[in-house]
Amino acid sequence: MKDVFAARFSELLKESDMNYEDIAHNLGFKSKGTISKYANAKNKDITVSVVMKIADFFDVSPVWLIGLTDDKHYVIL
Repeated sequence: MKDVFAARFSELLKESDMNYEDIAHNLGFKSKGTISKYANAKNKDITVSVVMKIADFFDVSPVWLIGLTDDKHYVIL
């Protein structure tokens, strides 16, 4: 899951027109280094709340973000 999350998060970052510092600020992370750690699979603890924050911010499905579906906008009912 960690590698899929990192790959998909990296994809979202590349598609974004914001820098890491702006994204970190908007997500409530302490620094842009946190963004880099998530994007490069260096962070061991990916919590549900982090997945939900990122998915909400980028308007994607959290289950897509962690690799449970290939549908970027899968709706959980």
